[in-house]
Amino acid sequence: MRITKKRTAAIVAPLAAAVMLAGISTPEAVAASKSTVCSASINPTSDAKITVKTYYVKKTNTTWRHDSRYYYPESHGFSKRRSDFAITSYLLDGGQTRKGVDRRKKGEVRWDLVSFSTQFPLSGRPVTKKGRTRLVAEAWYNMDGINGWPVDCKAKSFAF
Repeated sequence: MRITKKRTAAIVAPLAAAVMLAGISTPEAVAASKSTVCSASINPTSDAKITVKTYYVKKTNTTWRHDSRYYYPESHGFSKRRSDFAITSYLLDGGQTRKGVDRRKKGEVRWDLVSFSTQFPLSGRPVTKKGRTRLVAEAWYNMDGINGWPVDCKAKSFAF
């Protein structure tokens, strides 16, 4: 049996239309993440650490679009119900310009949370340059001075 061009077109055209309607294609971008850790020793027997992670996708061949930022607090040697810390995180784009600044003030979150996050609104998602982007975290721990003086830390990721 011979398949003619007319019959081939009759079979292929509906399949191509179904693929286009169903949206079967390669995904635009796959989410990736980078993190940095801001840790400090509060006294000889206790320490605090927050891992900050940014999730981003490829916007163009030369830029990243950042969708969300997650915080993972950890501590040893003091009460997990404490909320006497503040953290600010932001992105650097090859210079001193801060993009996507997120501030958590003293008392807003507690150490006993598994994680907390910020979702950037669709119209306000920061865009940074590939190869020049750095995630920065600055934190103050022990702000109530329970076990001594407040302690600060600053951490910066490698460029991505």
